[in-house]
Amino acid sequence: ASMKFTAEKSQIVDSLQNAAAVAERRQTIPILANLRLKASSGKLEVTATDLEIQIKNYSDLLSIEEEGETTVSARKMSELCRSLPDAENVDFLLKDGKLTVSSKNFHGDFATISSDDFPELEVNEEQKSTEILSGALKRILTKTSFSMASQDVRYYLNGLLLELTEGEIKGVATDGHRLAVSSSKAEGKGLEMRNILPRKAVLELAKLLPPEDTPIELLVGPTYIGVKTESLNFSSKLIDGKYPDYEKVFPSGDPLPLMVGKETLQSALSRASVLSNEKYRGVRFELSKGSLKLTANNPEQESAEEVLEVDYQGTDLEVGFNIGYLIDVLGSLEEDTVKFEFYGEDSSCVIKEPGSDKEVYVIMPMRL
Repeated sequence: ASMKFTAEKSQIVDSLQNAAAVAERRQTIPILANLRLKASSGKLEVTATDLEIQIKNYSDLLSIEEEGETTVSARKMSELCRSLPDAENVDFLLKDGKLTVSSKNFHGDFATISSDDFPELEVNEEQKSTEILSGALKRILTKTSFSMASQDVRYYLNGLLLELTEGEIKGVATDGHRLAVSSSKAEGKGLEMRNILPRKAVLELAKLLPPEDTPIELLVGPTYIGVKTESLNFSSKLIDGKYPDYEKVFPSGDPLPLMVGKETLQSALSRASVLSNEKYRGVRFELSKGSLKLTANNPEQESAEEVLEVDYQGTDLEVGFNIGYLIDVLGSLEEDTVKFEFYGEDSSCVIKEPGSDKEVYVIMPMRL
């Protein structure tokens, strides 16, 4: 097998990094730590998989002298390419099982594994397809993914529920203590779906998708989901499981609304978190008309207390929350003011932006 092509660094550096993020780091099967390079018809196809998800990136090349393919360490190849000077031409030559990469002053020889053994994900099932806007899906994933569980035995919580109905696309993530829902108008064109995407797929897609409103193709089958753009072809197994009925998590009753400046609250919480219990991370909210008192303490008998002027007209209320969860939500909101809705001492609170219901966050209370 042989191959010879030339690329400019900027053409290929992103696809190599995207692939390296997907390739399997825990070298159980050595070839899974590799990415496949395939040069043909003017393009370089870079593929990586961990057997659960697969990414294929296409980039233009300056020239191909000889078409071919091989696999090489994803981490080494992406790190090397990233560290080359910008705008430099890079020559790739595969000969006698060695991949030689050279630029103006650099020359490196990489070990390869034949691409015959590369375990490409075969999606042998019928998939329905629809077009959605990339920016809408990226936003939904970004605004909710932090609320997924990471190693819960309820494996379906280590993922994100994606719902597509006529006219709307919605993402839901929960770890059992907090919940994030984000939705956006979408021309679903007849495809309805309700599927759970695995955690890693969610985090990678959130990075990969272009923020612009370019149309992308969403492909959904019984066990796989795919996303296609001009330069990307991403596939992932779906999580097989029944996602909890998240509507039940929303507290009921008449809310007591609170409006507070986002940055004011963020900095007060970051001060309180310094002195909160490192294990339980609790902060106590004490609400009275026009005022919010935050208190935190820890087993070393240290404590923090801060009073904020806020817009609150409800009854006096005391309730505790995990401070990390609050900071996560505030970090994902964009407006200057945040709206809280409280439903009592033993009830969850709802957090959103005052002008919009696109994102809604629910945080369960903590006994402090």
